[in-house]
Amino acid sequence: MSETDRTRIERQRPDHSEGLFAALRDPRIYKFLDDAPPKSLDEVRNRVIRLMAGGPPDGSELWLNWSVFVGDTIFGFTQATIEQEGRASIAYVLSPSVWGTGVAQRAAELTFDVLARSHGIKSLMADTEVGNLHSQALLDRLGFHEQRRDAVEIFYARQL
Repeated sequence: MSETDRTRIERQRPDHSEGLFAALRDPRIYKFLDDAPPKSLDEVRNRVIRLMAGGPPDGSELWLNWSVFVGDTIFGFTQATIEQEGRASIAYVLSPSVWGTGVAQRAAELTFDVLARSHGIKSLMADTEVGNLHSQALLDRLGFHEQRRDAVEIFYARQL
């Protein structure tokens, strides 16, 4: 059985915090992100709890977050922000230990399936830094098409 066959996603819960902390500590993950590696398990747990609220108090967005498992081990997360009916922005952050194995693609596909079935999402958006060639390649494999770019980011879209 391959890693992609064993890949699954679960809605994030506080008891995932330890696995997320272990998966997200590698500084290579943050080369193209505005964040830094988590400093503590409490920092990760507090983030999970905040995101479980489901969105800002004004209800303008719905936040959905999943932990990515291969077997019983967490290797990162996928997330979606629903800003308007039928449309969501997606993102993914995974440990370098699974880069290039197909786990990110499978986790994204599982996320898209949940978004379509449970939330009626028909249109997805994503963006990545111009220099992040691995993320660009993943978005291409996932069927996204470049919509526009600026000096820093490339913006993508796809229909479900």
